[in-house]
Amino acid sequence: MAVRPGAEAPRTVVDAQQWARVSALSFCSARRWRNGDDDRPLPESARGAGRRSSHPRDRDLMTELTCPECGAENPPGARFCMACGAPLAATCAECGAENPPGARFCIECGASLGRAPATRGGAGDEPPPEERRTATVLFADLSGYTAASERLDPELIKSLTERALRRLGEEVERHGGTIDKFIGDNVMGLFGAPVTHEDDPERAVRAGLAMQGAMDEINERVAAGGGSSFELRVGINSGEVLAGRVGDGYTVIGDPVNVAARLQGAARPGTVIVGELTHRLTRSAIEYVELGPLELKGKSEPVAAWEAVRAVVRGRAPRAARTSTPLVGRDDESALLFGLFERVVRESRPHLVTVIGQAGMGKSRLLSELNRRLGGLENPPAVRLGSCPAYGAGLAYWALGEVVRGTFEIADSDDGESAWGKLERGVARLVAGSDTEEPTERIAAALGRPLGIEPPPELASAEPQDPQQMRDRLFSATRLLIESAARVEPLVFAVEDIHWADEGMLDLIEYLARWTRGPVLLLSLARDELLDRRPGWGGGRLNATTVNLEPLANEQTRELVGALMPAGVGEATAEQVAARSGGNPLFAEEMINRIVEKGSTDAEALPETVHSVLAARLDSLPRDERRVLQAAAVVGQTFWPGSIDPDDEAIDVPTALEELEEKDLLVATAGSRLAGEREYAFKHVLIRDVAYSTLPRAVRARRHAAVGEFISNRAADRGEGVVAMVAEHYGRAASLGATADLDPAELERITSRARAALEAAGDAAGALYSNPEAQRHYEAALELASDLDPAARARVAEKLGDVALRLGRTARAVRVWEECLEHHRGEEDLARVGDLHRKIGAALWHEGDREGSISHYQRGIDLLKDGQACLELVRLYEEAASVYMHTGDNMLAIYASEKALRLAERLGEAAAASRAHGIFGRVFGRIGDSDRARENLERSVELARESDPAEAVRALFALGYHFEITEADYARARLAYQKALALALETGDLPSQVEVHAALAQIAVYGGEWETAERATEASGTLAEREGLAGKLCFPYSVRGVLRWHQGDLDGSVELLERAVELAEQVGRSEVAFESLHWLATTLRDRRDHADADQALARALDICERAGLVAQSVEATSARAVNLALWGRAEAAGQAAEEAASLAYRLRYPVGRPA
Repeated sequence: MAVRPGAEAPRTVVDAQQWARVSALSFCSARRWRNGDDDRPLPESARGAGRRSSHPRDRDLMTELTCPECGAENPPGARFCMACGAPLAATCAECGAENPPGARFCIECGASLGRAPATRGGAGDEPPPEERRTATVLFADLSGYTAASERLDPELIKSLTERALRRLGEEVERHGGTIDKFIGDNVMGLFGAPVTHEDDPERAVRAGLAMQGAMDEINERVAAGGGSSFELRVGINSGEVLAGRVGDGYTVIGDPVNVAARLQGAARPGTVIVGELTHRLTRSAIEYVELGPLELKGKSEPVAAWEAVRAVVRGRAPRAARTSTPLVGRDDESALLFGLFERVVRESRPHLVTVIGQAGMGKSRLLSELNRRLGGLENPPAVRLGSCPAYGAGLAYWALGEVVRGTFEIADSDDGESAWGKLERGVARLVAGSDTEEPTERIAAALGRPLGIEPPPELASAEPQDPQQMRDRLFSATRLLIESAARVEPLVFAVEDIHWADEGMLDLIEYLARWTRGPVLLLSLARDELLDRRPGWGGGRLNATTVNLEPLANEQTRELVGALMPAGVGEATAEQVAARSGGNPLFAEEMINRIVEKGSTDAEALPETVHSVLAARLDSLPRDERRVLQAAAVVGQTFWPGSIDPDDEAIDVPTALEELEEKDLLVATAGSRLAGEREYAFKHVLIRDVAYSTLPRAVRARRHAAVGEFISNRAADRGEGVVAMVAEHYGRAASLGATADLDPAELERITSRARAALEAAGDAAGALYSNPEAQRHYEAALELASDLDPAARARVAEKLGDVALRLGRTARAVRVWEECLEHHRGEEDLARVGDLHRKIGAALWHEGDREGSISHYQRGIDLLKDGQACLELVRLYEEAASVYMHTGDNMLAIYASEKALRLAERLGEAAAASRAHGIFGRVFGRIGDSDRARENLERSVELARESDPAEAVRALFALGYHFEITEADYARARLAYQKALALALETGDLPSQVEVHAALAQIAVYGGEWETAERATEASGTLAEREGLAGKLCFPYSVRGVLRWHQGDLDGSVELLERAVELAEQVGRSEVAFESLHWLATTLRDRRDHADADQALARALDICERAGLVAQSVEATSARAVNLALWGRAEAAGQAAEEAASLAYRLRYPVGRPA
């Protein structure tokens, strides 16, 4: 008795007979149907239960002449079973044609009948594994059974129905589908499971139409038996399903199956109706009539449906030869890249080239061609290549790390000392002869630390610890290395897939394009998604070029196909490949590769989409190769043999990888980041994507966890990039595991590791001010920090709030911090609670909620003021002092500043002392003590530079404001603002960027630099509006009003300035309210509304009095004198002028605007 591999052996003879009966049902009946001698009824044990043996996995039972009724083995020439008398038939595993008993080869297609079908290129000896697949499901229902049963004997009705179902099943198999099951009077057919064809939806619809065509033949037999006609309704739907064993049979599960059954129920007799995806994938091959949305049982929304009318005539497709892909249709782009390189060399100037195109358009092939041409030069340049992994945006500077490691031959498995030694020696060689005075070990340290290569302790201690300074030095060191390399020979610095790059890497590329000197070609490859992230990428720069790759023209596609096709393939076949590739070179190449491997010239198997092309090609691989490819897909675009786990110890992984490389699915990289392991890469990310998509969630979850552990063990000291990669894998494992049927204990282990890894990755990204990446990691960790671990949730949530505030997302920050307050309520950790009140107060201040902000500061101070001195109390006092100062409560500001400064000095906290000095300086400036103001503000900057770049931004802004307003020294003000803006950009401090841009615009206005003012104002306003920083909108609105005044739009100016005053007063920004009123008065004066102008200046003077803006009161009084004079009120004007001069003299106010 033959037993299928992987199936449980029958325990008794009766079990064996039933088991074989269920699995071998239909192969005994098809020929008897045609010959009219099929009186043998369908066994009851098979109806509505089990799988029909047309499944490729089971056909070996038939080709071996094992009896379908009792399971007994028979001699090859037998026509009937010698054990039970049932007729035998041999069915071809490839085309489904019947053959005489004893036939060794199919009389229709020539395939061998003595082997199992090639369901997976060698996987036919065991059941297909459980997978996620895109499949098309067909349901066909016979109607008319009731009417026929009124006049005919039940046995005859049963016989006629079975013959009809078998005949319908023949059409499913003839079109390459499989019979999933017979259910009552229904046939369920599958296309795309367990084996994918590129055009499965079209095959299914053609099968449905053919089933309707077979009804005349069926009804002739029914009429001959004295019955009335049957009618057929067919429903077809496509989508993602889970395919695998359920009980003893193979089937598919998912919503597309349910929809197909409901569509069949909604079809009129004699029709075939299809769902939306099936229609979209077949509309070029099938003529349809739209039915409109249908209300289907069990569906909450109407379902779009179409009725298939007829198939469009089509040709058949070929089988191609593998060869290296020629570059076709890209001559202009290739010439452009080479010409730009020649220009770079000729002019010794850098150039940024970005090649943009959708997947498969030939970006990597174009780079390969450039590399080939450059290699043929008499003096070829150095080419350095890095790539950005699809996992994410969290892998900061990954592409740069690849270049550095490749240049200096540093393996990820090198220990810290070895890695540092290679880096230091390599840098020394490269920069030798350059004009840099910085020691090479310092350059190596600046380059290595952000990439996870730590210098020796004595050198590390001398390096800046501030993340922003590390970033500055990394950029500078990278530029120095590139320029040094370019002095020896021209350099091509290429980065692939920058649409996946982290923000820091994109910033670095733009920095290099702007500041690098020498013959350097910066080449970036990206999909269109890059422009969604950076719409202005490369724009406005004279040394930047963007090359957009469009699909090939028809003639070019035919040329490409002709070059790839093997000899002997017909022209019609090549034409079909060219037509169906859609001008995508990868599509065409993959189609032809599969035709070569399949050994057929059948053009019908060509795909509708690249997914189906690649899915079909993967299905055609031998089992071991396919499983290795799936396991590798979990690791990523690049992987190592040791990192993949195909779940079968018997698989020879190295041999499988060699075969996959030979078949052009994988390529071995030139080097490896892990010493002792060869590194491979998928030929294209789409191949990896399709292989990955077939894995069930539970399998993905376990394998991602295993990959995370592998990377942790093999590259434990590689820094932030590796931390982020480990977090990505564990995070994916946990999120997938939560929706899969994992054991609770196993899921908790994975989730616990994921939380820790994601939090560590967030910390690492935040330390480098990669705030968007840090936010993503923290949010992912929060999703995993369930109510079972509230302490972990509160800790991560607080960090998320910190990052959100830096990104200007104040509402998000307040929300998570308030959740943290709830967690800490009633605990003894008063410092933690007090600090949360401080953070919420700061966020509310940014939002413009002055009262809410002060309330939270006061609550925090009340909690901590009677306890021991602590940094949390220092920060509460200093931030409260800042709010009091802005709202004009100068005495409270001085009091809180003194408290903060004394506590900071006791605790030795330089950053806190810097903030306190800054507040002192601003308060002294308000009350007119210019010398003490400048002294404190400069001390604030000095302390901040030593301690905290974020504080340095605020300190520099305050110093610039002092120079602008109190001393009217606009040159020094501009310089301070520019330094503040540079730091704010580098640290990602969006609220500060809004303010500093507006301040620089104001300085430009003073100097009449109107275009500069316009640009700075637009930058400030756009940022504030985009990030929802309502509390900051008063800054750009104020300067926009001034610009409208300059343009002569006085009414528009008045409207904007009045809005700026309103916003500034709402958020307590008294300086901005004053400045806006001052300009409003100027605009009204020029509009000859002198009374309104005088009223505006009176409001400005009122603000000066309430907020203690003594220096500003000089300006307002002077402006009032001018307005009164123009109004014709000379006496009042003279009094105001004398008052302004007297006040300016007392304050020693410099000769500036008041004069």
